[in-house]
Amino acid sequence: MIMSDSAKQEITILLKNLKEGDKSKQNEIMKILYQELRGFAGNILRGENQTITLQATELVNEAYIRMFDSEQLNWSDRTHFLSTAVVVMRRFLVDHARKKNTQKRISKKDLSPFEDEHYSTSALELDVIKLDDALTDLEQLDQRQAKIVEMRFFGGLSETEVGKILNISRSTVKREWKVAKMWLLHEITG
Repeated sequence: MIMSDSAKQEITILLKNLKEGDKSKQNEIMKILYQELRGFAGNILRGENQTITLQATELVNEAYIRMFDSEQLNWSDRTHFLSTAVVVMRRFLVDHARKKNTQKRISKKDLSPFEDEHYSTSALELDVIKLDDALTDLEQLDQRQAKIVEMRFFGGLSETEVGKILNISRSTVKREWKVAKMWLLHEITG
């Protein structure tokens, strides 16, 4: 969904009002950005294995709660807000995977060797957790590459969309995305 410049300006004004303490603007902001956020959530979940049983609506609702349940409502514009939403969705998925992993743990002494495989965590949960850990490490080395991975992998954005958000060329996004993927793969499979 392409948003007009006037709609983007409206979001910026609403975010400014919210930042100044007008909490009534939360619902207006979500009304305008809901479909876009739902699209991001759908992209995130489509990229996941079937072991994640969340719906896009649940992911957006959780992001809404986490984002607006904070005292720091200081997003500068639509891009900043959406970027933050992708980060929040990523963190929620990782928390969800870690929680499922914890709930599945069963003492080794209670399992026979044949049952051990049945109760092990899914590859997805391990991948999401490993990816999050590796992405956190990448943020320390190269914040822009980490942001590109977050927006491409978790947000499902195209190279062109990421370039617009980060104000860099599509070719730079493509190059850094390729480097970041190789680095992450090395870290995850290490």
